Amino acid sequence: MKNFTLFAAFAALICLLSSCENKTATIGKLSPETENSMTPGPLPPGKSDSLVGFRGCERGAYSPLTTESDEFIYQHYRVKLTRKPNGAGEEITVLRDSGRADFVIPMPEMGRFHGICRDKMFVDAGTGPNDRELFIFDLDKQLQLYSTPYCGEPRIAENQRLWFLMPVEESEVVKKPECPEREEWEKKGLKVGYGQQCIFNFMNRSLTRKSEWACVPKQ
Repeated sequence: MKNFTLFAAFAALICLLSSCENKTATIGKLSPETENSMTPGPLPPGKSDSLVGFRGCERGAYSPLTTESDEFIYQHYRVKLTRKPNGAGEEITVLRDSGRADFVIPMPEMGRFHGICRDKMFVDAGTGPNDRELFIFDLDKQLQLYSTPYCGEPRIAENQRLWFLMPVEESEVVKKPECPEREEWEKKGLKVGYGQQCIFNFMNRSLTRKSEWACVPKQ
């Protein structure tokens, strides 16, 4: 009887130890679902011919570096972008060829890379589709050439002139433009705004305001 009691106690102890080991193994091991949720997803594929910016900007090679940073490679420059948390813009460093020092762009608040044309870089900044500002940097001279509020879609002509619409009040519009999309915009809850056609010359840093206006959608 005594031997039976000892055997039963010993068997109970073995079961208890085995149960503890199983629980420890279970606690230490993540479920497949949890492991998958904690593993970063694959980076997007690179591209040899990628366009950033508006019409007239150059194409370059795109290469993802991390989930929060990318690189664009142009003929004479490499542009490294690092996204700030919570969508608060980007940090930009330009690596220049021929042994020239790197150029860290003095970014405006909410600024984002918006393309390159030769030695000029463009940065777009703003908190909404209407209140936008465009900054132009000279990468060789390491300085900011110009900044302006803008609306619509800019374009570059002959690699040396930026055409864009500068937002103006309706009272400043001398000749009202046709606006065939007004009804469609208003159905979507948008308003009609106006922009004056302007040209910024990269060579002499001059601004020309033309007697031409266009209507644009506004929130």
